[in-house]
Amino acid sequence: MADATTEAQQNPWLYGQDGPPSGIPHPGGASAAWANGSSAGAPVRVEPSALRQAAGVSRRLQGELRSTVSHAEPDTAAAARALSADCFSSGAALTQVLTWWKVRWTSLDNRLGMTADRLEATAAAYRSTDASSASAFKAP
Repeated sequence: MADATTEAQQNPWLYGQDGPPSGIPHPGGASAAWANGSSAGAPVRVEPSALRQAAGVSRRLQGELRSTVSHAEPDTAAAARALSADCFSSGAALTQVLTWWKVRWTSLDNRLGMTADRLEATAAAYRSTDASSASAFKAP
């Protein structure tokens, strides 16, 4: 298993980081590529339907994760209890691993839900802004 530093770099969401791990170059080599990169000043094309579709994918993944965990968790807990009942020390170790994974499953589940919520909110905001801008430019 990788050490904590390597794991934090490979899985930044595990450690509450919203950006990429340090040491990974940004696109265009700029510290804020969206502000100074090669696309600065280029028109932005937003497709709320694509944002909603991405939110749907995130929700689907969240459902698949929940389904898989709902099967794996009780089976693993039962195996740990059986090993502990037979006086194997691996039962306690398996319980610790299950506890460790449950925290990560919950974190990923929350992250997928937040991602879907934010994508849907962004799509709604773009639609609302577009509609209000269009009505503001209508002839009196």
